[in-house]
This record gives sequence, structure tokens and C-alpha cells, in this order.
Amino acid sequence: MYKKYFNLLLLLLIVSLAACQSKQTNEMEEHHKAAAVKIIEIFDGGNVDELDDIIGDNAVEHQIDTSITKKQGREAVKETFSYFHKVFPDMKTTIHSIAVSNDTVFIYSTSVGTTAEPFMGMPVNYRHTVSGVDVIRFEGEKAVEHWGFIGFEDMMKMMQQPMMNDTK
Repeated sequence: MYKKYFNLLLLLLIVSLAACQSKQTNEMEEHHKAAAVKIIEIFDGGNVDELDDIIGDNAVEHQIDTSITKKQGREAVKETFSYFHKVFPDMKTTIHSIAVSNDTVFIYSTSVGTTAEPFMGMPVNYRHTVSGVDVIRFEGEKAVEHWGFIGFEDMMKMMQQPMMNDTK
């Protein structure tokens, strides 16, 4: 008789623990998703000091442009975001879809902005659109790694933009 109750109690305990772990996983995934959205908002808005609470000190940015910054970690991301906000002060990013898998967030988005200064051969006041996928990996509550992928068609359009020195 005790064995029957013991087995029932054990089953209830296992189900309860599994439910708690699932809830914790879902809460962490929701945190990662919200943090990734906040990173995009900071990219658009330019208030890079807000990244201190979201990105780890030694985060790895796989898309770093050494012509923009020689720094590493979060400071490199902050300097890069500041640079792009200076070039595209009206940047607006639309998130089309977002997915979370454990510690990784995947975002498909489109950014639109107008150049405030020459950029990669584009003249001032040139409206530029680029779509891509960002992959952000978290450790605990902080983003620690990022990969960015720009759509091939957008990359080709960017390379074919009217150049500042073009004369027609």
C-alpha cells in the first residue's frame, strides 16, 4: 500500500519539477527575446550606455568593422552603434520575426535610414534599406555573442548605389 502512495507521490514530484524547470526556461527565453529587442531599439535610438545592462563586457561581435573601431567586447559594440547612429540618425528597424531557442535569439529585420554624411560611397540624404538576420547568444542574462547576416540582394543594391562622384 505504501509503495502505491510512494509511486504516486514520486510521479507528482517529477511532474512538478518538470513544470518548474519549463517555467524557468520560458522565463529566461522571454528575457533573452526582450533583451534582443532592446538591443535593436538602442541601435536605432543611439543611447549606447543602455547596452551596459544587456551586453557582457567581453562579448564577441563577429561582424565587427575594424575601420570603425579597434575596441573589443561591449565597448566595440557601443562605438559601432554610435557610429551608425551618427551616419543614419533616423534609423528605424522593423522586426519581422523573432525566435528563441534556449540561449540564442534569431531576429529577421529590415532597417531603413537616411545618410547624414557620406557612407560607403553613398551621398548625404540617401535613403538606404537593408534586411538581415541577427543571431544573439546569451549567457545568463547578458548577450555574449552576435552574428549578423545581410541579405544578398540588399548587399548587391548597396554595391550598386549611386556613388557620390558619379556624373551623369
